[in-house]
Amino acid sequence: MTIPKRYIYPVAVVCFMVFFRLSCLEKVTGQPIPLDPAFYEAAEAARGDPGQGGGASRPFANYSGDMITLSGVVDAEDKTLAIDIDFRTPDATAPGGIVGQGKLLLEEPGAFSLSVPTNTSIEIQAFQDIDADGPSGMDPFGQVNIETEEEDISDVMIQLVAGGRETNEHQVVNPQQGDGPSEAGQGVPENPDPFGGVGGSRVSLYGYLDCDCSDRIDLDLFQPDNNSPGGRRMIGKLKLDPGEYEIMVPEDYGSLILEAFIDADGDGPGAGDKMGIYRSNPVYVGSSDVYDIDITLAVTDDGKMPQ
Repeated sequence: MTIPKRYIYPVAVVCFMVFFRLSCLEKVTGQPIPLDPAFYEAAEAARGDPGQGGGASRPFANYSGDMITLSGVVDAEDKTLAIDIDFRTPDATAPGGIVGQGKLLLEEPGAFSLSVPTNTSIEIQAFQDIDADGPSGMDPFGQVNIETEEEDISDVMIQLVAGGRETNEHQVVNPQQGDGPSEAGQGVPENPDPFGGVGGSRVSLYGYLDCDCSDRIDLDLFQPDNNSPGGRRMIGKLKLDPGEYEIMVPEDYGSLILEAFIDADGDGPGAGDKMGIYRSNPVYVGSSDVYDIDITLAVTDDGKMPQ
C-alpha cells in the first residue's frame, strides 16, 4: 500500500511528538530538586584539582587503617554559596611537604562529618570559590589544623573570611602552645601552629617579648619571598603573653621574619599601637635551636612597624 504524499508530513510530525513525549526523562514541575551527593563527588573527581583531591573524591577513601569521626561546622557570610573543604596531610616526599587526601563539597555553609585516620595531623582548608579558580584572591577562606588521636572529634568550627588565604590567618594549633581545647572545637587548642602542614623534626626558637603591658601580643611570622607583595609571605600568627616565649619550627626551615604588635582596635598595627620587630630579621632556622630572638614593643611616631 502506498501512502499519498499529502499524508507523509502530518504522520511524521505526530510520530516525532509521540516519541519526544515518551522519551522525556522527567516532567518539569518548577520545584527545585536537590542533586544526589554523588554528583558532587563525580564532578570534583572530574575536575581533578592537582594536589587537592589526591585522586579520590571522598577524603581518605583509600585508607584502610583505624579511623575516627571528625565533624564540625563551616560558617560564612554568604549562606547561599557552596563550600569546598579540602583535606591534606604532611608528606615529606611531596612537593611543599603536604599531600591532598580528597575533598567534600557542601551545597551551602553548615555541618560536615567524615571518617579520618587516627593519630594523624590533618590540615583542613574550606573556601567559597567565587571565581571557580580554586581558593585565591578575595575568596572567603578558612583553615584549621587537627591532631587526631583515638577519640572522635566534634564541634570543629571553621569561619570563612574574605581574602583569608591572602593573609593566611589560620585557626591552627601548635601542640607546644596554648592551654588545650578552646571554644573553636574539641581537639583544636587555643593557639595556632603556623607550620601545621609541615612534617618532620622541629627545633625551638626562643625569645623575649619586652613590653610594658599586660595585653596579649600578636606575633606574626613571615618568610622572605620575592614573588609576594613586600617581598615576603605570611606564614601565620601566634597570640602570646609578654615575656619569654618558645616556638617549635620545622628543622632546616630557613629564614623567618618576626614582627609583634598589640592590636588594640582589632584593625592590625597602626597609630597608638605598641609594636616592634626582631632587629636582626630575618633569622635563619637550621638544625639547631635558636636563642635570643627578642622583640621590644613601643608606640612608634608614625604608627608604622619599624623597619
